[in-house]
Amino acid sequence: MSIPDFQYDPVEYWASRILTWALILAVLVVAYVLIRVYRRETQGMLAKGLLFVGVVALPTFSISTGMLLALVRAERVEFCASCHRTLQPYVDDMRNGQSEGMAAVHFRYQYIANNQCYECHTSYGLFGTLTAKISGVGQVMRYYTATYETPLTMRKPYSNVDCLKCHAESLKWLAEEEHTVDGMRELLFSDEDSCMSCHEAGHLPGDLPAAAAR
Repeated sequence: MSIPDFQYDPVEYWASRILTWALILAVLVVAYVLIRVYRRETQGMLAKGLLFVGVVALPTFSISTGMLLALVRAERVEFCASCHRTLQPYVDDMRNGQSEGMAAVHFRYQYIANNQCYECHTSYGLFGTLTAKISGVGQVMRYYTATYETPLTMRKPYSNVDCLKCHAESLKWLAEEEHTVDGMRELLFSDEDSCMSCHEAGHLPGDLPAAAAR
């Protein structure tokens, strides 16, 4: 599916292509250096320079650029859906125009333009981003080592903070008397009461896989 021009990121586009060529060049340089080592032709500045480029410079560039691209692309819904055996039902529910789950409602009305999974499951600020990335690495490892259990459960209840980071102080939120009556605001901000006690569940994915992976 093509993306609109205003969502096109030239930096990501060219970085991914430069990374591809850097990896190809690194393989060629390393192969050339290994041939020279085999022939015992490792003397001279040219050989040492190529060895440095192939073993140090290009791998360092490739790893750093690859990590930056991976961190950006890991925020996309398509990345979440790539864990087909666990997250696909949740993504399908979110995209289901008939579902009444909170994720589906937000997606249907485009309350969040992009990266809908990431935006709702990441807390505010740099610390929230770092926490999400670290947690994501662990989840990917458990998925590919088949050490997860289904159906999935959250490690802790979904925090109101992840709702209020967008909704708090908005005119629509403030217009609802239930949000401020009898100290409800303080209860919501302190997580003593849950947004989900009044609103629909985040996801309504229907039948979920029940077999444990381990």
